[in-house]
Amino acid sequence: MGKTSQEQHALLTDYDRRSAYSEALHTLFANIRFQWAQEPVKSHSLLITTPAAYGDYPALAANLAIVAAQSGVQTILVDADLRKPVMQKRFGLEQVTGLSDLLADTAISPEKISGALQATFVPGLHVLGAGTTMEQGPALLLTPQLTELVHHLCRRSSDNGRGDVGDAENVGRIVLFHSPPVLSGADASLIGALVDQTVLAIITNHTTRAQAKQAQEQLQRAQAQLAGIVMVSV
Repeated sequence: MGKTSQEQHALLTDYDRRSAYSEALHTLFANIRFQWAQEPVKSHSLLITTPAAYGDYPALAANLAIVAAQSGVQTILVDADLRKPVMQKRFGLEQVTGLSDLLADTAISPEKISGALQATFVPGLHVLGAGTTMEQGPALLLTPQLTELVHHLCRRSSDNGRGDVGDAENVGRIVLFHSPPVLSGADASLIGALVDQTVLAIITNHTTRAQAKQAQEQLQRAQAQLAGIVMVSV
């Protein structure tokens, strides 16, 4: 698949699956899935964030979503960065109804969510982009609809090829949220309080010890379940 914009780079599908980068991502997902396997439910939600923005940090969430889908898990990648959304362009998708539109709606339903999910070139991976209603931006994350949306997305469902969100069981699902950096506002904390686990990405040679500590404390105050810290080179 050709690259049409600068944002469409550093996808795992461009790497040799035997590369150190690819192996590291598969190991990370294996560790996440091991913890998930201990739970009685088949769905899992995960936030990927970082203390402060450096380089191409969104690549971690995008590539972890690819790994999850390649592992046979029904995967939804949510671009919850309503400040600088990148996932739709990264996967070569059109900017259509997405997260911001759903949060601005007074009534969220599984049907509306299903209609906003976009299939990608990776089988089993769907993207819920940031959407088109960006005037209110991050303020939309403060609405009660966010809790309802996370609940609907993380319900057990079967993969019927369209990424529908329903009540059917027996198929594993992971919902990965990509958010703005923790220290840029309350966005990551709001999402972290609702999802099962949060992974904090520390950018090698950029993230300071003070930033990492402050971000960890902010997530803990929000009662986010910190699954671990990942060192990333960008």
